[in-house]
Amino acid sequence: MAGIYDQVQNPIPYSGFFTTKTLAEIQDLIEAMPKSQRSNLYLVMQYTLNSCHQLVEDQILSREVFAG
Repeated sequence: MAGIYDQVQNPIPYSGFFTTKTLAEIQDLIEAMPKSQRSNLYLVMQYTLNSCHQLVEDQILSREVFAG
């Protein structure tokens, strides 16, 4: 399986300007924000997760390399 993995590239951009947080750590950061801001922060977080999911679907899972 390693050979197949080597043929694809991660389509999700990475920025070295920020540390990598777990989803639980991000949730803790959001919960530490004022209550009035939390719903907007969760909205942006979910939009981001859905965008990342779609990138993987479109650019990795749909590739012929992974076709059944």
